[in-house]
Amino acid sequence: MERILTAKDDFVPIERPVVLAVGAFDGLHIGHQAVIISAKNEAQRLRAAAVVYSFWPHPSVILNRPKTLILTREQKVERLKLLAVDYFVEQCFTEAFGAIRAKNFTVLLQKKFKKLAGICVGENFKFGQGCEGDPWLLRDLSRDFSVTIQKSVFFESQRVSSSNVRKCLGDGSVDRANRMLGFPYYMLGTTFSGRGIARKLGYPTLNVRFENELLLKLGVYLVRYRLNGEGEFVWGVANFGVRPTFFREVSAISLEVHSFDPVVLHGQSLPIEVQFWSHIRREKQFTSQALLVDQIRHDIKVAKSRMSRFL
Repeated sequence: MERILTAKDDFVPIERPVVLAVGAFDGLHIGHQAVIISAKNEAQRLRAAAVVYSFWPHPSVILNRPKTLILTREQKVERLKLLAVDYFVEQCFTEAFGAIRAKNFTVLLQKKFKKLAGICVGENFKFGQGCEGDPWLLRDLSRDFSVTIQKSVFFESQRVSSSNVRKCLGDGSVDRANRMLGFPYYMLGTTFSGRGIARKLGYPTLNVRFENELLLKLGVYLVRYRLNGEGEFVWGVANFGVRPTFFREVSAISLEVHSFDPVVLHGQSLPIEVQFWSHIRREKQFTSQALLVDQIRHDIKVAKSRMSRFL
């Protein structure tokens, strides 16, 4: 997949005919994937390149309706590579771009893509100043290219959307969020040396400086992780929270992973990917370290009992 960043309304240097999957695609959940697969199918039919045309920063930031993003920019690129599109074109979203009238949007796309053969969008897609345009207006505006409108995808009678994924992650329903995403929600980061508190308790952890925006409910999770982006994933239990037992005042949110398999890093700073599979319990404060150790032991038992659901 080739990645192209465009900051101006200039021609995008793709010589082949193109079919665009257009959207913000925050999360790349199964609904977004359906739009992209439709674009790939249409591209194959038309012997064109499949292009994901998205925006950075997220339009909500520029339009003063900021949302907590499900994926980092790096994760979005990773997921698109797995979807095997030909190109990822990232439009720089500015106030001027957001002020473009809907009737002029297709004109802009045809200037950017000289051989525009088709556009695929979800049925809830909005575009143009004040979100005045919808997929059916897009179809009315099309002259020399096809427009495919992908119907919404539902999971257990609930429409799959980025908002619903965020809600699931925020209330601890991470397993449901994963079903909507089509992959386990995960964080990218690097390991770092901590104070060694967990090791003294007999349950050493990997301390993770994560890159994702905060979405998850605070608490203990069944997780899988891998280091350096390679090798087998290892199961473990993680605490995502402020560690109230050890920090009386409000502290920054931390991520600590206890591996079910022994691991020794000796303070190395390594890239790590942590997948969240199931929320075990909320975070709470303990009056003694002995009570905390008993709870950790119980958390590990519960986490291991849930692993069979996902194997």
